Amino acid sequence: MKLSLKILTLNHVNQEYVNWFKNLDVTRYSNNQYRSFTLSSQKEYVQSCLNLNDIDLYGIFDNNLHIGNIQITGLKSKHKCAEITYVVGLTDYWGKGVGNYAVSEIIKISKNTYLLNKLFAGVAEENIGSIKVLEKNGFILEGKRPQHLFYCGQFHTQLDYGLKL
Repeated sequence: MKLSLKILTLNHVNQEYVNWFKNLDVTRYSNNQYRSFTLSSQKEYVQSCLNLNDIDLYGIFDNNLHIGNIQITGLKSKHKCAEITYVVGLTDYWGKGVGNYAVSEIIKISKNTYLLNKLFAGVAEENIGSIKVLEKNGFILEGKRPQHLFYCGQFHTQLDYGLKL
């Protein structure tokens, strides 16, 4: 694998990318399970991220293959903190360190490019893979919100993680 992060552009939006969000395994712990995805709507979403100066949406690539995304939101915060969210959309890449790579790289970008003080992320308590990624990258559990998330017909506790940069 040769992994890299690149700002996502309209050229990266294709049907395979849209299909990630039709896979319940991919959206199990995400609000994306409540959205309807089309090629057109995903192009609009990517364009909106390109237009906003408070969000950057990066694609995660293996060579030229788009395998996931990592987004950072809150870049203009007076508090110098931003939220990260990420997805590895191609399930063949699960368990291979892709999430760890993406979070590690966004930490470097957050320090060196955005000059942020802190990153944070929320995760469903049952999302063990995402919890491992955050903890491996130094994020600390800062709080719990019981019954805060409703995914796949059930309520879940949200774990709030933070990382001082």
